[in-house]
Amino acid sequence: MHSKFFSYIITFPFEQLGWGLRKLSLSGSAGNVFAVTVYILICLAPCLLCWRLKTSGKLLKTDFFLPALSILLFAVIYYMINPGLLNSSVSGTGKILLGSTFYSVFFGYIILRILDKCSQADKKQLNSWLKALFGIIMFLFFCVILSECFENLSASFQSLKAANTLENAALITTYTFLVLQCITNIIPYALAIFILFIAIRALSALLTDHYSAAAVAAMEKLAVWCSRSLIITVLSSMVFNILQLLFHQSLHQINMVVSIPVFSIAFVLAVLLTTKYIRENQRLKQDNDLFI
Repeated sequence: MHSKFFSYIITFPFEQLGWGLRKLSLSGSAGNVFAVTVYILICLAPCLLCWRLKTSGKLLKTDFFLPALSILLFAVIYYMINPGLLNSSVSGTGKILLGSTFYSVFFGYIILRILDKCSQADKKQLNSWLKALFGIIMFLFFCVILSECFENLSASFQSLKAANTLENAALITTYTFLVLQCITNIIPYALAIFILFIAIRALSALLTDHYSAAAVAAMEKLAVWCSRSLIITVLSSMVFNILQLLFHQSLHQINMVVSIPVFSIAFVLAVLLTTKYIRENQRLKQDNDLFI
């Protein structure tokens, strides 16, 4: 079952655009001409961008994906205008499939272009882009937290109530554990937002002078909080599972969480190693300065 939040995000703005163009097209001959014109201009936008980049001398190899995006836009918006033409064996997934396909190609193009651009960028540009990327990730994690708190938790409450004929008083323990599960689920994302904020400040310090005491202190703070966040995440999962085991006779719904944060461990080790390298480089520079 696809969540309503995901369905809205993945089909935006194509579903709304298709609805508007369809209404405009059915309003009369003039409206139909205007709707077709808007449809063509929107779909040709990636091609126009490709032409603009070429004339300005900023065209990269990955920009040849732009004409493909135009072709994809023609198909996606057309089926959004005419949703009755969508034939899917799974009901309600047609528009989601269209949106997912476009965004997978679009973000794939963005990622490939960034990689292409990064190969030609200097240290300052790379620093700025990494900060921007961290900001985007922080926003996405914040959206995940909102979805978990206001949609998934509410859906869990409704599912529990629908599956049981008991009074709410008899389900209070299960409701409590659903809230605890929600907290357990959002802890890694909340900590990740905090860590990314520290990482942005560390990047600023490294850009100013990666040999400075401020840069070393910023990286050490990042390493400490990375380790702490990993410990907190693992412990929260362990405590939640132990509590479920202790209260399992009172629970009408059990959700075991078995988490092995391999990527988090690798990230923490990478930060610790980078911090040691920066600290050693600072000491070497200080020794060289004393020698000179």
